[in-house]
Amino acid sequence: MTLDHAAAAAAAGGAGERRLVTRLEIAQAAGVHGAAVSNWMRRHPDFPDPVRTVPADLFAAEEVAEWLDGRKIQRDERREGETAGVTYGRRFRLTVGLADVHSDVKVAPDMFAEAIKADLWKSLEPGFTESQDRTMFQEMIMALVCVQAIAPKQWARIADTHSPDLFAHVWSALPAVDGIRPELLDRIVRDGWWQARFRTGVKVLQRWVQPGTSAPQERVGRRLTAAAAFDHLLDRFAQARKSSDDEYLTPHGVARLMVLLADPGPEDRVYNPCCGSGEIVAAVLDHQRDNGANRSLARNVSGHALASRAWRLAVMNTAVHGCPLDLGGQPPDDLKVVDVRGGPYDVVLTNPPFTMADWRSSTEIASSGWPYGEPPRHNAHFAWLQLIAAALAPAGRAVAVMPSSTTSVATSKNRQIRAAMVEQGVVRCIIELPKQMFRETASPLSLWVLGRPQQRPDHGVLLIDAKKATEPAGRTHRILTSAGSRHIVDLYHAWSEAGGSPIQPTGDLAAVAVTLERLREHNHDLTPSTYLRPPAPDVTSRSSSLSALRAELRQLDDAAVAADLDLDHLLDRLQPWNP
Repeated sequence: MTLDHAAAAAAAGGAGERRLVTRLEIAQAAGVHGAAVSNWMRRHPDFPDPVRTVPADLFAAEEVAEWLDGRKIQRDERREGETAGVTYGRRFRLTVGLADVHSDVKVAPDMFAEAIKADLWKSLEPGFTESQDRTMFQEMIMALVCVQAIAPKQWARIADTHSPDLFAHVWSALPAVDGIRPELLDRIVRDGWWQARFRTGVKVLQRWVQPGTSAPQERVGRRLTAAAAFDHLLDRFAQARKSSDDEYLTPHGVARLMVLLADPGPEDRVYNPCCGSGEIVAAVLDHQRDNGANRSLARNVSGHALASRAWRLAVMNTAVHGCPLDLGGQPPDDLKVVDVRGGPYDVVLTNPPFTMADWRSSTEIASSGWPYGEPPRHNAHFAWLQLIAAALAPAGRAVAVMPSSTTSVATSKNRQIRAAMVEQGVVRCIIELPKQMFRETASPLSLWVLGRPQQRPDHGVLLIDAKKATEPAGRTHRILTSAGSRHIVDLYHAWSEAGGSPIQPTGDLAAVAVTLERLREHNHDLTPSTYLRPPAPDVTSRSSSLSALRAELRQLDDAAVAADLDLDHLLDRLQPWNP
């Protein structure tokens, strides 16, 4: 009897029926190795005795759950959604379908789905770790999930065949002609190691993933939907590789928050100029489906990837989410180009590369052509922000991921651009996120919510400190909570509808609506903590001459400007060192 059978029996059992589980089922439901249960039985005399020993030891599930209620899950063993204080009893109950007796502890609502995800990755991780080309291994697995989702008949042929010659034919089911690297097909056909990993991947996905794309929920019975599996594996592969040479994966919670803030309607023209693996575009498609839009209306959604690896994954991602999009042809892997093509757009959503030294625009822009100032050459942050804002329709809105440093950068060029964007009413909201939100960088991030310039005398900016809208998920990662994300969206929309009036934060959010006059006093600093902390006490001596203080302040300001100019000059001249 497996975990699946236990869950089914738990669901089907009557009110008075005693539920019995084996040692293996206890281990699977609690998310531990089988040896752990044997150790518990040997080391703890109070562990429940089996109520039946033929044909195997069978334990009363309720008794096991009560015993596991006293064992907290250590921090490094928690799954995503499990917080401090959660017990193995809680995980066990939710997995096998027993009543929850600890409602004060917050965990993921579907622990059975979390258990499936954990087992899915545990089965695939060895192949990734052993592979000499880990990027290619990821693409092979993601392509298999894509075929599962969009071509169940071809998937059945893959599952039944033992002939490598069929592989190339089945890959034709993928949504793009160049959707798989030719060298991957060659390795699967000719290399025994890759053939073995291919067949292992097929068996694992047969076991844990439901073919097809019709189901909107996360799992169907004892399997994950293909979309849920694809999303989860994107995250786990990013976590395992720790860094990328091109575009970083946008976490599902962050991508969904960006979409909810922009709220694209079915007729809105939506664009993602750095679509990465397609996670933001997929979130747009899910948002439209959740709001009853016909999938054919996704013709208004488009994107562009900077790297061929990301492009292949993005094309597959949109297909798995039920609406394959035309994301252009395979890109030339040029990570130095900053461009927002076409427009005007109703919505722009993007997570561009954070550092692009010696970047260039696809169409050269003269110094006077930048609407808010020529960006420095040592990073492209304010080049992206300006091009995104310029690509918006009159009522357009944009959300972009940026390093938190952009909200308070001190170099003169970036500070002047930020000030000009604020003065013109382009910056609507800044949402500060904590460290460890992304798998491939531990740096703190911020979301910039932008719009077209506003012609009104006082246009303030909403600044939100969203650190408490997140929770830990393991030792080195944080995720947005559902409640935290909802509070951010509700707060921003309420502030927007009120015309920028003062607001009252909900939940654990810290937020402040800052007037343009106050922003000027702080050199257009957009860091929430600058305005949320108590004002500094006045330590000025009464005997100080006000004119002398003003003169000293002017001297310091002149010195700071000179230093900024020198720094910008040096950074623009700095070229990456090539061995």
